[in-house]
Amino acid sequence: MSEKARNLVAIIISAILVVSYTPGQKHNYSVSNLDISFSGPLFSGPNTGQAEIVLDLEEALGEHYSESMSISEAYLKSATVVSDDGLGFSNISAFVLSFASYNEAVLMQEAAVKNPIDQGSESIILDISEDAELGEIMDERRVIVVLDADLLEDYWDGDRNFKLNLELELTIK
Repeated sequence: MSEKARNLVAIIISAILVVSYTPGQKHNYSVSNLDISFSGPLFSGPNTGQAEIVLDLEEALGEHYSESMSISEAYLKSATVVSDDGLGFSNISAFVLSFASYNEAVLMQEAAVKNPIDQGSESIILDISEDAELGEIMDERRVIVVLDADLLEDYWDGDRNFKLNLELELTIK
């Protein structure tokens, strides 16, 4: 094999190694239109809605996935709340977004907040806590997403419904 051919093979192998997955790599993970409902009657002050997400690393990583992988770090990059009940954000003064695990040894972590709420908005982009490291919670793979809505006054006319869109950055090891 000529020197040119050996160099070409070396370049191709290097390119393949750069493109392939390496542990410790950051990966974006999106959750779209997660349903969060607040069951009425609702009272003035904080009210809690929650939903579960199941992280499917096999689907997210495709051929680079292996059973031994774990999530070493996770950070919330964006969180947007969209009204899904025709009422918009009327009567809501604040949102707090937290993440929890079914594992009692893993503590709930507050990750985002928005206060005050622009009640005339079509969607609310929450302010992300830069310090909220969610790796231990996300590594559990079944995650409870908790959205607290602070109501300005009682709401007796039924439920309030929202959609939650999340962007997470996961570090896989």
